[in-house]
Amino acid sequence: MANLRWYDKDRYLSAFMTLLETLPEDVQSNVALDILDSIPKIINEDCDVFMELVEKNDPRKYNRWYDKNPHIHSVVEAIRQLSNSDREALYVTISDIMQTHTELNLTGLKIKQNEN
Repeated sequence: MANLRWYDKDRYLSAFMTLLETLPEDVQSNVALDILDSIPKIINEDCDVFMELVEKNDPRKYNRWYDKNPHIHSVVEAIRQLSNSDREALYVTISDIMQTHTELNLTGLKIKQNEN
């Protein structure tokens, strides 16, 4: 089995990342900034400490598609650093934000479907 990216292990995040990659850069940035604004309302830890952890990951070290845009890089790293429960709590917000910016509805995806 091929190595999966961390977000491809989660059906919802995989679909979100696939869609995000296809959006125009300005829409990607708007989506990312709105999600970043939402994270402090969801996380169960000190927001400043959490954001310091996210900012330590330097996008210049990588060559992934989302590293080229600092907003997208930050939101992807923030989502990666979330606990599973905080990440799941963010899904509804991500869906609402995506629908606002793209008119696409992600709520049809089953949230957190475990496939082993």
